[in-house]
Amino acid sequence: MQALGADMYPIRNTIMQAMDSVALKAANKDIEIIATEEISDVKVYHNFKWTREVFENILENAIKYSPCKSIIKISIEQLETYTKISIEDSGIGIRDEEYVKIFQRFYRSKDVENAEGSGIGLYLCRLILENEKGSITVKSQYGKGSVFSVFLLNSIPQQQK
Repeated sequence: MQALGADMYPIRNTIMQAMDSVALKAANKDIEIIATEEISDVKVYHNFKWTREVFENILENAIKYSPCKSIIKISIEQLETYTKISIEDSGIGIRDEEYVKIFQRFYRSKDVENAEGSGIGLYLCRLILENEKGSITVKSQYGKGSVFSVFLLNSIPQQQK
């Protein structure tokens, strides 16, 4: 049985639909979401619906925590085993000591505890991606922004074949 109905699907459609779903929120803050290069139709192992939710959550956070009139960049890099999809913002960033905490259920940074949210989004992103044999990482500079990278398999996992 495949994880969450995952199979080989083009990642472009998944990303584009996630971008479409957050377009109004971005427009309300005059934030532009751009792809740093053409998003190709590379097929990766994922569940369209759930992986779209992952990208929507990351994009919504980027919009929520970035200043008005900023840019969010999406890039794709095909590696040997995985395809890496990175979403870069110029938001508030994450403190070094919080890196290990942000993917925990209900965790909210003291910097954003008064902002809308429940602290479950990144936790669910991690769970969805783990179920798809993928992963999520973050690099951030506090006060300067973050880059969330999603890694999805370039082929169906061996135990799934």
